[in-house]
Amino acid sequence: MKTFLVILLISALALVQASSLRESVEDYSVWPTATLTETHPHSSNWPCDVGHFPQAYALMHKVDKRLDQIDSLDLKNRIQNFAVNALRRCTTNGQMDEHCVKISIGYTMAYIHHQKTLENRL
Repeated sequence: MKTFLVILLISALALVQASSLRESVEDYSVWPTATLTETHPHSSNWPCDVGHFPQAYALMHKVDKRLDQIDSLDLKNRIQNFAVNALRRCTTNGQMDEHCVKISIGYTMAYIHHQKTLENRL
């Protein structure tokens, strides 16, 4: 029993370490931010009410990469709507909560996987 708990603890620490390494590699804070006179640096797939927040770039980038691999327009629209709604839930008083966005990345990727699985079954 003690061995199991030690292995579980080590596994959890390894996952946390791997997560922090991945986040340091994917540093989206270096992406340019738009001023009021510039166009937004995000893709045209994203509405400006969520697209102009630098905190949202990580989720938008990941979803854009996944959408490039999908042919079905209906599936793309469902995924896009899910991601936009997730980003809107992370916006409060004109500010984007970065922690909320990071949590939404996982939920959105799981949603994409689930939708692609359903699409392949049909």
